[in-house]
Amino acid sequence: MMLLTSSRKPSFKTKILCKKLALFFDAPYMNRGKMSFSDVLAQSDGHVLLVVGDYHGNPGSLSFYAAGGAPFLSVYFSETTPEQVPQAELRYGSHTFGGTGSSLVFKQLNTYLFENTGEIIPHISLNASKAARKNADAASNTADAGAQSGQLLTSQESDRPLKSKTAAPISEKDFVRRLNIFDDRLEFMSNDRIFLRLYIKSVKEDASAA
Repeated sequence: MMLLTSSRKPSFKTKILCKKLALFFDAPYMNRGKMSFSDVLAQSDGHVLLVVGDYHGNPGSLSFYAAGGAPFLSVYFSETTPEQVPQAELRYGSHTFGGTGSSLVFKQLNTYLFENTGEIIPHISLNASKAARKNADAASNTADAGAQSGQLLTSQESDRPLKSKTAAPISEKDFVRRLNIFDDRLEFMSNDRIFLRLYIKSVKEDASAA
């Protein structure tokens, strides 16, 4: 488990990022206010603490603290949000994660944060996943265009079934929240959509927390 909070006087954008991360990780988010670090640490109750820091009015760092308050990882980043995902959707689904074996962030989070072991993602798989998403989007657009023009597409013409008004509503079991950890970025995904990307500027490891 993890407790998530921000640095003091966070910007509006930092608060939004905190809420996204809290939903993604199923972690409680605490509005810090004027609380000191020792007070925040006491609230973490022996769990990992994540503090999201500000940089010139934007979220710029993730600082992880192990139980007891020892820092074990700081990640400095720039943020981009490629695709909008409803907040309600981020509450759904199981968690999975993976990363490159050379990533210090992957190594540290795998040690301290995740209960299951992440899979190593080869660099070539990134290009494959991009191509798969591009093909899926193209197939979906073709299916939508065919449906609007009254044309029916066969299964060979599209990888996705046509949308149906009578389709069953999406359930929690249909969602998977995935974190991909690369040397230069973190990608947060809901199913096959990247809704948050953090480009890593630098990483600081504190081995004394081990």
